[in-house]
Amino acid sequence: MKKYKCHSLIIGGSGQFGITLKNQLNKKNKKVIITSRFKKSTIKKKKFEIVVLDIFNKEKIFKLIKKYEPQNIFYFAGQSSPSISFVKKNETIRSNYIGCKNVLESVHKINRNISFFYAASSEIYGKINGKISLKSKKYPVNPYGISKLKGLNVTKLYREKYNLKAYNAIIFNTESVLRNKSFFIPKICMAAINAYKYNLKTAFGNLDIKREWNWCDDQCELLIKFLNKKPQDFIISNGKCLSAKKMLKFAFNYFNLDYKKYIFKDKKFLRPVDIKIKKSKYDESLLKNNIRKRNFIYGQKMINLMIKNYLKSSF
Repeated sequence: MKKYKCHSLIIGGSGQFGITLKNQLNKKNKKVIITSRFKKSTIKKKKFEIVVLDIFNKEKIFKLIKKYEPQNIFYFAGQSSPSISFVKKNETIRSNYIGCKNVLESVHKINRNISFFYAASSEIYGKINGKISLKSKKYPVNPYGISKLKGLNVTKLYREKYNLKAYNAIIFNTESVLRNKSFFIPKICMAAINAYKYNLKTAFGNLDIKREWNWCDDQCELLIKFLNKKPQDFIISNGKCLSAKKMLKFAFNYFNLDYKKYIFKDKKFLRPVDIKIKKSKYDESLLKNNIRKRNFIYGQKMINLMIKNYLKSSF
């Protein structure tokens, strides 16, 4: 049996998903290597080693995989904001598709037994009536969703044509204290804190949406459970679909405040095209793979954890 030098290589691992997954694997005594596009001077403050990698440099990707000989590769690199994707279309497509293809090609040349996991997104489905399943048709409505669909398709291609152990994890909204505060859930937590501390109001875009907002630790735990399953596409979510206004209420409830008094709408935060509701058949993939459901962290509990953390830090 092939001996690997490390358990996992996480490409684009300096964000919330990469760091959370690394921490969970480290607790299982697994050696993990993380890469980032940032220069060393930028990432020096991190408490662990990060290898700088340009995902568009095929030669460097090849050398990196050859050097560390990982058992698993997770691809979390790429521009991750649907809103920003309307402005940075080329960057979004290149990072979520071309970078992924470059890594797959190196895996194909070096060792087809390496397990490759691509972080796809629920944004690939676009506007769908009813619950999203693996069989649902895909109609992305923003450049980010298009880029993720291209990444998913090329991963599937390498699995079917070259027999790679290639997986697509279709991930619904992911939240944690590590997420950029420009995203909705961190933003509402900060809005509640600023309202309580400074009596400030915060601007938002479309609040008439419903999403399955997931705790990152929950999603990483589920992702790890797919490591020894056969290569496939699978959905990672909690099935708890809540409205944006409900989440706002949870955040302001923490301080016994009425959110309606502290928020206002601003057109500049509206997306050119938006999706009203995203619900999943979250247990479809779990049942198929005999993976037990867990008690997910969501809603008020998630919001409370984030606000408590922000209050402890200088944010």
